[in-house]
Amino acid sequence: MSSNSSFTAGSRSASPFLPTDFDNSLSVSHNPLGLVRSASFSSIRGPPVPLTYSESSAKFWLRSPRTTIAYTPPPSSDDGISAKQLSCSASSVVFFPRGNRVHYKNVTSNYHEDITQLCKLSTDHGNVRCLESNNKSLSDTLAIGTTNGFVQLWDVQSKKMTLSWKTTKEITAMAWNGPVLTVGFMKGNIRHYDTRISALKIKEQARRSIHHEAQITSLSWSVNGNVLASGDAIGTVLCWKDGNSIPMKVGEVIKRRKKIVQAGISWCPWDHKILATGDASGTLRLWNVADSPGSNALKPGKLDTASVITGVHFSPQCKEILTTHAARIGGPVPIDPHNPKPSTENALVVHQFPFLQRVATFRFPMEKAIGDSVLDSTGTKIIYATPSNGMVNVSDVWSKRKEVKKELKRTTSLISITSASSSYSLIR
Repeated sequence: MSSNSSFTAGSRSASPFLPTDFDNSLSVSHNPLGLVRSASFSSIRGPPVPLTYSESSAKFWLRSPRTTIAYTPPPSSDDGISAKQLSCSASSVVFFPRGNRVHYKNVTSNYHEDITQLCKLSTDHGNVRCLESNNKSLSDTLAIGTTNGFVQLWDVQSKKMTLSWKTTKEITAMAWNGPVLTVGFMKGNIRHYDTRISALKIKEQARRSIHHEAQITSLSWSVNGNVLASGDAIGTVLCWKDGNSIPMKVGEVIKRRKKIVQAGISWCPWDHKILATGDASGTLRLWNVADSPGSNALKPGKLDTASVITGVHFSPQCKEILTTHAARIGGPVPIDPHNPKPSTENALVVHQFPFLQRVATFRFPMEKAIGDSVLDSTGTKIIYATPSNGMVNVSDVWSKRKEVKKELKRTTSLISITSASSSYSLIR
């Protein structure tokens, strides 16, 4: 992975975070069936792998929120599962709810720029459940899913609704793949709506996938648009090639009695077959998703973070993964700035790929659990909600990679001066 972005020692020293380089337990599994949470893994433990950091690494760039935006989440649903109520466009416009209204703001613009209202839902449509911006084929289109089963498509530039249809079930997750909007529902079914079709025919021509046995909590298409990953409220993750009605045979199929919500799914931007998932048990997993069942023996790698995972995001800038967290499993832990291994509770945590060693941590106070989250269009900032104080926060995580050949000599000099130990002391 290229890592030629330029930075200065001064920009490093401003970071108030506590990176930790320690050995994490990894696990692997070799299974021929469907992709899900596994109850049995063979544990392997080895010596710590020395970490090297690209210049765009979160070790140097992770920051506390520089921008905050007030929002009002709609009333909680009966299932208690967090909705996907943040979305970001290809031009870094973040969409968020204020009650039954949808607002937006460009997070790269001046902080004092006005927040704009896009629309207000009518009472019979229910509350906002999901927001999903189309960042590829229809960059100015926002999809809104409601608790009463309505789907609305809005043109952000004209502030006009371009398409709307009623489904029979409550919508719980959405994901775009070109002009096709994939929608997950409370009962576990998934439908693929081609938005090029008229409102009169879009429902009858929608393809359907029915294999989940619980509410769909997360949906994500691979970067190349070939595979859909879906997670549900009882811990199952399935992968579907080209939106087929039968899931791929990768991973393993097991039945779970305990409700373990799959809260985050993220595809690797530099390897389209690598998938990361995070769940309410605090487990981060890596999967190799391919047609051949044997190829899944890669790993899923496994890391117990000890705190509820609410989101997972691969960096497009370097080989790192960000997880967002809510409460610690087993009870809260006070913040200790001198602890070299800070708790993941209510925190932004960055891990190295593929060994999942800790790179950097930023933690909120105990009462500020992190809810939904999304990366901005540059892949350098994380936009995330803290529902307890009604704020949408924007934090720098990575820097953008830059190909600047004339600065290579200068960069080499900086790296040679900054050893692993001195770099740690600067950030700490």
